[in-house]
Amino acid sequence: YFLLYKNMGKQSKKVAIVVPFHKKVLSQEEKISVNHLIKFLGDFDKFLVLPESIKKVYFRIPQMKIIHFPNEYFTSVPKYCEMLNTKMFYNKFTDYEYILIYQLDVLVFSNQLLKWCNKDYDFIGAPFFNSMIGKLSFKEQKPTTGENGGFSLRRISSFLKVIDTAEKLATRNSINPLIRKLWFLIAVLTNQSHKIWLNAPPKDYPFNEDGFWSYEAPKYYQKFKIAPFKEALRFSFERFPRKCFRLNMNQLPFGCHAWKKYDYSFWKAFL
Repeated sequence: YFLLYKNMGKQSKKVAIVVPFHKKVLSQEEKISVNHLIKFLGDFDKFLVLPESIKKVYFRIPQMKIIHFPNEYFTSVPKYCEMLNTKMFYNKFTDYEYILIYQLDVLVFSNQLLKWCNKDYDFIGAPFFNSMIGKLSFKEQKPTTGENGGFSLRRISSFLKVIDTAEKLATRNSINPLIRKLWFLIAVLTNQSHKIWLNAPPKDYPFNEDGFWSYEAPKYYQKFKIAPFKEALRFSFERFPRKCFRLNMNQLPFGCHAWKKYDYSFWKAFL
């Protein structure tokens, strides 16, 4: 009975918010992102993911715990993407069913987090538009959509299952990013890109990590459930926010990613 009660308590942790960061202080735009986080999602557990070299930050987010990862994963976007394709990363959050990746170029506009967890998707983020990688990764059947990872909800157990399966099937690896892209080019030229072409661990995926979770993960785990395009629009916008707003019946999504980068004048009214 005690063990059953203990496990039930562990499973009751539905979701945590994970904030990857690599600096000690916030920019003005990052402060706005943090303010939206605190206002709408302030009651959830939060983890600030930092490089090992940063022991202290000069800002405060309520209910925030700090988790450190090796410095190398914060030196470039490709290295960050490697981190998000490893069991090492997701194993830190196995007390939770889901994590919400919340980079500090994100805004949220309401508290819909539990609602989205209850929709039972494995991965959901802002939808991509006409992704060439997505088109090349499928032959006969186009992917439902690709989805951005900067503001995304991820089911821990499914992500670990995909990584474990892919690593067991891996027969090659390379630290050279050009060689990794060469694998994909060869797969495209030989008409194999729609299959499990990588034959390498997920960390060796040659493009941004959300491409792996959008296009490759379902090849390793057929039950991997990605939100369809219209549903993803209700969750988040990234590129073309005015177009997304129209497609979403002139309603704001749960949140958005890269608001300063893509049409700041549109988002300014909602800050």
